[in-house]
Amino acid sequence: MNSVKLYSVICLLFVALISCSKKDDTTDTTPVNTNTTAPRLIFKFKFDSTQVRLNNFGQPASMPAGHSGQSPHFNKMSAHYIELAQDSLTPLGFGKVLYRATETTLGGSSAIDFDSSVVVG
Repeated sequence: MNSVKLYSVICLLFVALISCSKKDDTTDTTPVNTNTTAPRLIFKFKFDSTQVRLNNFGQPASMPAGHSGQSPHFNKMSAHYIELAQDSLTPLGFGKVLYRATETTLGGSSAIDFDSSVVVG
């Protein structure tokens, strides 16, 4: 009788372990362009919390003595607005707007609609 209980416990543990699964967060939520003749531009962002700290000109820079900085770790990101400007003097909104996410005016002025944002990991 003792071996029947042991066998039952082993079977229950086996079923419990098989039924567990992780949620798949790696699905691609990129909208598919059905027009295959139109040019496509894909923005890919890579975040590295150990990347060398850079100055305004993209050159490596060190932290001054007595100062501190953060090296954040990003899990997910969402873009709201992407614009290409002709030069450094082009005002915001006067360049070529490539992407603008949905906005809402429910609370008054125009704001980002975070509920409809595409968040990728």
